[in-house]
Amino acid sequence: MKLALTTLCLVLSALSDSAGPEVRAHCNLGALSAADRARDRELIPLLAGALRERKDLTDGYAYRFDARVVKELGEWINIEAKCCQPLKYELALEPQPGGALWVRITGQEAKEFIGAEFAPLTEKLASQDRR
Repeated sequence: MKLALTTLCLVLSALSDSAGPEVRAHCNLGALSAADRARDRELIPLLAGALRERKDLTDGYAYRFDARVVKELGEWINIEAKCCQPLKYELALEPQPGGALWVRITGQEAKEFIGAEFAPLTEKLASQDRR
């Protein structure tokens, strides 16, 4: 999986090199420690199970989670932010009990990258939609 993501990142970087000096989304897998990568693998299934909705934004996506995973989601965002630079992460917790937990992941000209990079989260959601 990480090999495929690294390849995708390299292709995206190569395609956008002619775009100029603006900041682009890319993977910096070297920024993650072995412990970060291991914890990321543990968190993905938990978060995928708590994902309730994905909305398209003009420059990324908004993901709605069950609020019970707020701690784990914060931990995961911290890990992802090290690797997926320079994406912007916004976490919003609506009034509790019962309020939604939203994460917005955005970046200039990065929507395709975000969709591909965070696909492991949405695979379960997509399979539920097909039923």
